[in-house]
Amino acid sequence: MNYARSSHFHPTKLPPVTISKTDRARLVSIAVAALTDRRRSAAASNLLRELDRATIVPDAQFPENVVAVHSRVHLRDNITGEDSRITLVLPGETCAGPNALSVLTLLGAALIGLSEGASIDWCAASGDRSSKTVLRCE
Repeated sequence: MNYARSSHFHPTKLPPVTISKTDRARLVSIAVAALTDRRRSAAASNLLRELDRATIVPDAQFPENVVAVHSRVHLRDNITGEDSRITLVLPGETCAGPNALSVLTLLGAALIGLSEGASIDWCAASGDRSSKTVLRCE
């Protein structure tokens, strides 16, 4: 079983994570570089943890229903019941649109590699419990 163990994830069974070979290579580089940035180190650590436990697949075999860099994702907040849409982007691309979310945020690191229907629970930086379900991925 995979269990999260950090200050931002509570121990819980984690859903499977799938990452393309190309995304893994660039995300590892980005996360390692961000470890020394106090503002982004927690998200970078969580991203590296997710990449470490991920199933890596060749780009040509990457499933369309899995969250990847530049995916448009329809989410449900499992606590409030509210739906939202985000586009998962690389750091520096957050000006790409009003719903752009960097993979170097706690939510971005939690979403990368999740399949449609998967849910993830974590403790937000504020200390509040958060829970999201991936409804659709494009």
